[in-house]
Amino acid sequence: MKNRIAILITAATVAIFTLALLAFSFNIALAAFAGSLFVVMVFFRPFWGLLLYIAMTYLRPQEFVGALRGQPIMLVMAVVIIGILLVHKTLRKEPFPAFRMPQTLIMVIFLALIPLSHLQIFYLTAAKDSFMAFLPIFMFFFMLVSLVENISQLKTAYTFLFFITLFLAVNGIYQYYHGSDIAGQTMIQGRIRWIGIFEDPNDLGLTILVFTPFALVNGFSRSTNILKRALWMLAFLVLVYALYLTDSRGTFLGLIAVLGYFFVKRFGKLRGAILGTILLVMALIAGPGRFSEISTEEASASGRLDAWATGLSLFFWRPALGVGFGNFTEFHHLTAHNSVVLCMAELGLPGIFVWMLLMVKSFRDTLIIERAAPPGRMTIYLETMQMAIVGFLVSAFFLSRTYNAVYYIVIALSALTAYMMSREFDIRLPFISRKTLLMTLILIAALILLIKFLVVI
Repeated sequence: MKNRIAILITAATVAIFTLALLAFSFNIALAAFAGSLFVVMVFFRPFWGLLLYIAMTYLRPQEFVGALRGQPIMLVMAVVIIGILLVHKTLRKEPFPAFRMPQTLIMVIFLALIPLSHLQIFYLTAAKDSFMAFLPIFMFFFMLVSLVENISQLKTAYTFLFFITLFLAVNGIYQYYHGSDIAGQTMIQGRIRWIGIFEDPNDLGLTILVFTPFALVNGFSRSTNILKRALWMLAFLVLVYALYLTDSRGTFLGLIAVLGYFFVKRFGKLRGAILGTILLVMALIAGPGRFSEISTEEASASGRLDAWATGLSLFFWRPALGVGFGNFTEFHHLTAHNSVVLCMAELGLPGIFVWMLLMVKSFRDTLIIERAAPPGRMTIYLETMQMAIVGFLVSAFFLSRTYNAVYYIVIALSALTAYMMSREFDIRLPFISRKTLLMTLILIAALILLIKFLVVI
């Protein structure tokens, strides 16, 4: 009751303030009203503020709505949301659950390594610029792991992200058949795309890929009725078709990895491997046009291998902190076309170790929880994140997406899911075990050897 009265009083104050501003300027009054409404909403319902921030990140109205263009909307929203979060925690004297998740600490270290990669040569301007470039992604991660406070909100976040992803897929299909989409964006070389951070078809493909498992797992879930399962499978086919229209070879390989992992989990290692092999052959025959052109003789593939060779040379030249965030193209005319190569070249061994540790820790935690928790609907979320990580790793091996926001959204959701389920079912998760550290080092060594082998042949 007290909250309702407070909301009514606040709303009345905002309304009076807006009416007063109308006497000076309609645009100023409108901006003040929208801003005040957002602050009030976030203050009383911080989780709603997170959902709005997610919507703005994916739908990008600030990119195509004239009145919003050029405005630092995302930065202002992030500052307001985090500021109110700090006020809430201080007034209630509550700890931050985010700092009970090792991924948060790992992210802080990764954020620190980015400017350090420039400070090692006392390049202060580049250090500041690189820190500011990655800060919005870190803030997004921090908001996700801090503002989702219970399993109900976690499920809402999953569902919200899935349907926004489905919207982007449908919009892409619309773009393919009509020449342009709702924002006026057109295809590039026959490949669908969105705007802003999704302007590259590969980025749109990666965004679609990581939530494709959510539809797949729900479509095969026996705990839902046949109609819902049919709708989930329809959504899965829409996502796969949109992924096909991005004509992204890296993300299509990621999709094959996702399906292969799904088959292994559902049908066992032998039958799953057989089905995965059949799927790979079918993809080579009927996959996207550029997918069937993969060859070491093809110009694009040859350019990638040259970039990988340069990346390895840079890594062995400066293994401590790399050549600096964003500096790969200073040494090669193309980007690395490989997230692992890009990370090790720009941030050195500490950077690639921390980046891979996020992935290994998140994947292992979801496996530990899945094995220890009683069967139920929450298994869907664990399997979704496992497949999202597998799909991202395979795709990222062929794309330069080390600092892509989608990766850190997946890590945040994985961390949240494991943390909340461990508390729900009283399952102990080690903070960071020696086994996790060792597995991370082994994976890095294996990837370096694989890259070296591919470069040599």
